Order: sequence, then C-alpha cells, then structure tokens
Amino acid sequence: MISKISAGFIKYFSIIIFFFSLIKINSVIAQSKVLQVGEELNYSVNYGFIEIGKVNIKMTGSRQAGNNVIYTSVCSMKSNKGIPFVELNSIFESDMLYNGNDLYTVRFKATEIKEEGKIIIEYRFNYDSNYVYVLKENLGNKEIDRNIPFNQNVKFQDGLSLFYKSRLNSFSQENFLIPVFMNESETSVNYYFTSKKDEIFVPVFDGELQTYRCNGMANFEGVFGLSGEFAGWFSDDDARVPLKSQMNVIIGSVTLELTSFKRSGWR
Repeated sequence: MISKISAGFIKYFSIIIFFFSLIKINSVIAQSKVLQVGEELNYSVNYGFIEIGKVNIKMTGSRQAGNNVIYTSVCSMKSNKGIPFVELNSIFESDMLYNGNDLYTVRFKATEIKEEGKIIIEYRFNYDSNYVYVLKENLGNKEIDRNIPFNQNVKFQDGLSLFYKSRLNSFSQENFLIPVFMNESETSVNYYFTSKKDEIFVPVFDGELQTYRCNGMANFEGVFGLSGEFAGWFSDDDARVPLKSQMNVIIGSVTLELTSFKRSGWR
C-alpha cells in the first residue's frame, strides 16, 4: 500500500514533469515560427563608420521529406566598390532538414565569383552512411571529388544553416557546442545565450529594441577570414530575427546591422 507521503511525492513529481513538458511544447511551438518561407533580411557590413559591404539572406522554399521538412535558403555577400583591401562576391545555398526539434544541413553550396572565374564548393551529407560528398571546382578545374567520412550520429551545420540554428537555440538558456563542416573538415562553434536581455538601437526601426544576446567562439576560419569571438543580438519575440552582430574578419572587427526586411506578420 502506498503511503500518504509516497503518494504526495508521486503527485508532486508528476506536476513537475507536466510543467516541464509544457515548457518543452511551448518552446517547440515558438521555434516553428522562426522558419518562415519568404523571409528576406538585408544587412550592412560596417568597419567602424565605413560601410564596406552588404549581406542578403532569403528563406526561399520548403518541401516535405517523410515526417520532416527541408528548408532552402540563399545568402549573398558582396563588398562595396572602391573599398581598399576588401573584395568579396559570394553566394551560399543551404538545404536544411528540420524534424520539429533539430535543424541540420543536408546540402551546402558556395560560389565565389572572381574576375577570372568561379570557385564552387558543394557538400552533400549522407548521414545514413556517415560521409559527406565533397566537390570543389576552381576556375573550371576539379580539385576535390571524393567522400569524406565522419563519426556516427553527428549532424552538421554549414555557415548559412548556423544563422537559423542559433535562432532556434535562442529559446534555451544553455551553452552549445555545434558541429560544423567547413573547409572540407570537421570543426565546431561554441555559443550561449545570456538570460539578461539587452536593449540596442536598431536603425531600421529608428529606436531601441529589447533583445536576446548571444556570445560565442568560431573554431574555424570562414568567409573573409571570419574566426574567433563573436556576439549577436536577436529580437525578443518568436521570430528571433538577428538584428545586429559583431565578429572578427581579416581586416579586424566588423558589425552587421539589419537595414531592411520582408517577413509576414513581423513588425
């Protein structure tokens, strides 16, 4: 026979479990609002008071894959003309699988456009067989065409999918170590979200907004020498739109700021 104390403990424990399950459900519902087909975000890239380039990120489509959804996104980065020591004209494409809880890359393509031609890198992830197919062409010459194995049960991000992965993770106040496949090898990024909210000035709204702040460390060298410590600020709502970020690149510290957007229902 269950004692009154035991019965009370079981009841109390059940309430606690139910409470945390509600938090989990609400978090998943909120996360699902981040990924919106048609969203388009434009950023200026600033070195001090000088605008050196622009970034455009679009969520271009989605399709069913069994019980999951694969989202497609495109990002273009372009430096402004006449800026010394800065030359960048790149397009990134990412196919990301979302299973309702996690998001990871299934295909990534980077195209760097130069005067003499293009450098194209494509990754296709085969998680069932634990390898990524890598194809790299440099000005029409095939440099890499092979499968690269990786450890079982690892799900990778690319440079573009991290943009969405961090937004989904912003609903949890935890430290994250995220596997990344970059430069034809396995690496990672560390980041965490602070519980204290920041108010920052956002030019596109001509005022201050309450935000969630993210701090982290990129353990790789990305586009234009991106590496090391970074910080980002996300809107304090279910969209978690990145409003501003600071990062280290070849020329030093740069700041990205949201300049315009297209997102249904977001104001």
